[in-house]
Order: sequence, then C-alpha cells, then structure tokens
Amino acid sequence: MDFNLKEISYLAKSYNPLDYSGQLVERLSRVYPDTNLLSLTKFDLHCLLNETLITRYKGEHVYKYELFRRFFKRRVVAAFEIKINKSRLDFLTIGQYSTAFEIKSEFDNLSKLTKQMADYLLAFEFNYLVVDKCHVSKALDILPHSFGLWYFDDGKYFKYRVASKNDSIDPEYQLKLLTKKELIKGFRSAEGDVERILNEFSKEVINKSFKEILSERYRERWTFITAHKGSILPVDVQFFFNTNIQPQYVYH
Repeated sequence: MDFNLKEISYLAKSYNPLDYSGQLVERLSRVYPDTNLLSLTKFDLHCLLNETLITRYKGEHVYKYELFRRFFKRRVVAAFEIKINKSRLDFLTIGQYSTAFEIKSEFDNLSKLTKQMADYLLAFEFNYLVVDKCHVSKALDILPHSFGLWYFDDGKYFKYRVASKNDSIDPEYQLKLLTKKELIKGFRSAEGDVERILNEFSKEVINKSFKEILSERYRERWTFITAHKGSILPVDVQFFFNTNIQPQYVYH
C-alpha cells in the first residue's frame, strides 16, 4: 500500500489521544480511504494510528518513545518537555547525574540548536543531541565538544559520540529554573532567596540539590508511565506523562 506522507503528517499534527472515535475515523480515513474504519473499536483505531505514526512518520514522538524505552528500567527519574529558560528540552533523566537530550527529527531544522545547547550547558552535567542521520554532518560542525551525539537511521539507533562531563554549569542559572516553593524547600536556611543560596552553598551542593528537586518534581509522573508502560501505546507516552490518566479511560 502506498502512503501519502502529507496525509500522515496531518494525522501526526492533528491527533489528540482524547479524540472521540469519530474524530479518529475522520483522521485515519485520509490515510486509509479504502478501509472500513467504522468496524474498528476505539482501541483498534488508536492501535492503527499508533502503528502508522511509529512506522511511517519519523517525527519526534518516535525518538521520545525510544528514549523512554531505553531508560524506564534504569534507576532514574525522567521527564519530557522541560522549559529551560526560553528553550524547551525534549527529555531529561536525573539519577546520579543529570542528562539532557535534545531531539531533531528529519522534519526539524537546526536553526535553534545553538541557543538550546547554550541553555542546557548552564544546567546539566551531560548533554546529548539525538538526530535523524540527515543531520549528523551539520550537527558535528556546531556541537560543543562536551555534547554527545546519537542518531537514528532506518529505525536503527547508533551512539556516534559519547558525552563528556560538562564543566560550564552555572549555579545561579540552575536556581532560576526552580520555583520559589522548591527553593524554600531545598534551601531552608536561605529561605529560598537566590542570592543567599549562592553565598551560603557551594556550586557542588547547589547542583546536588538541583537534581534532587527536579527528581522530586517529576517522580510521580515518571513512576506512573513506567508502571503503566504495558498499557500505553508508544505514540502516547508523553501524553500520559503529562496527564497520568488511566489508559483504559482514553483507549476504550
């Protein structure tokens, strides 16, 4: 069967896991005009949509699922789509170290990458760029020396370059990524005041507390999707991380 990439792109951009069956049928009918979609259950429609996007459209959802799949068994807390200054980090893991992952699929360009990398270098111990193979050459020209590089080619995953530990972390920058409530809880003696924290605590202590605070912020949501991984379709992993809705209420 020949697939129309334009219609699959529409499917990827318009899909919402909370769509009703009728909406799923309407979206899928543009890709499968000769299929009797009305005979499918709501769960079957979700499965067909998931299979289509995972196998036919290599957008960032594929990369996010691959990262989730590689880390859900590890002793880390992870999160999707974290606001870092004016950038939005695709995936973060927090364990012994903090590790940032920025994704660029074949449908993305690298125009914002320099700014994004500068933001992540101020906050996290290890940093990776995860790209489609088409971006490898250009990425190597602009990646800081400490950044690692992973890429996907024809569904296969390759570690091109291992990240080295970042020595550019700015403790003030880290503190400004936290809420006032988090600052007070993490640095009680300084009453959450950034200037006092910087004066009273070393950068090593601030970095350790920064990781502990982020881990606490995201632990419940990460635990939910790891506990329900068998019931969550790959394309929907980030949705369930954000909402923690029971999968059966979405798929049935």
